[in-house]
Amino acid sequence: MSVIVVTGASSGIGHAIALGLSKAGHKVYGISRSKVHDKDIRSIQADVTDTEGIKEAFSDIFEIEGRIDVLVNNAGMGISGSIEDTEYVDASGILDVNIMGVFNTVKAAVPIMREGKGGKIINISSVAGRLPIPFQAFYSASKAAVNALSDALRIEVAPFGIQVCAVMPGDIRTGFTKNRKKNELDHPSYGDRVKKSVEVMEHDEENGMDPEKAAMVVRKLIRKRNMPHYTTIGFKYKVFVFLGKLLPSRLVSKVVEMLYGFKKG
Repeated sequence: MSVIVVTGASSGIGHAIALGLSKAGHKVYGISRSKVHDKDIRSIQADVTDTEGIKEAFSDIFEIEGRIDVLVNNAGMGISGSIEDTEYVDASGILDVNIMGVFNTVKAAVPIMREGKGGKIINISSVAGRLPIPFQAFYSASKAAVNALSDALRIEVAPFGIQVCAVMPGDIRTGFTKNRKKNELDHPSYGDRVKKSVEVMEHDEENGMDPEKAAMVVRKLIRKRNMPHYTTIGFKYKVFVFLGKLLPSRLVSKVVEMLYGFKKG
């Protein structure tokens, strides 16, 4: 049995991961801004952007359990719209949650894992971190940053027996879609391109994989002796990521433009 911390555990992917791990016999602490309403998950209300609050939460868990074996960084948010029309406060907000939130939890977890001679950190990223999507630039940028942070962190903490994996899901059916913040107004020059692009994206999400798919992948990672550096969820998304590495960037950009750019808006 492992002691596991999952952020963003009150709903969606985070809740599926936390519940699945708890049912598998692990002791799971779910950190989220709202209470986790599930008796199998030990709920801690905290905001990942609150450095002191997160530090206190991890300290409390360590005081109770004496160790933390696994950290799953799942908390996140989305915004959409053209880059030029995105408000600074919104761009700053998504980066604060999606990347600085990961930084805060990692900063709190690593000393505990080092003292315990090892651990696993699983950062939920996105295929959009590898294949940036137009009109979802800041979400894509934040997930690319999660990938970069994971790569650097992996090297830094390897001597302590701590492993790091970035998990990149494709479209998953959750409440994330309806909670996405949209620009109040995009410049008329974009025509209906923003609207069409977001509609395609949201259609894919609403018809996407079940969150349990991500939960199953995370459970398998925790059981592995040596985690991979990256894991992509969903066969077609594995193909997209593979082709993204293989094909010239100009061609990859052209394909993404055809899917989401709507050049002749």
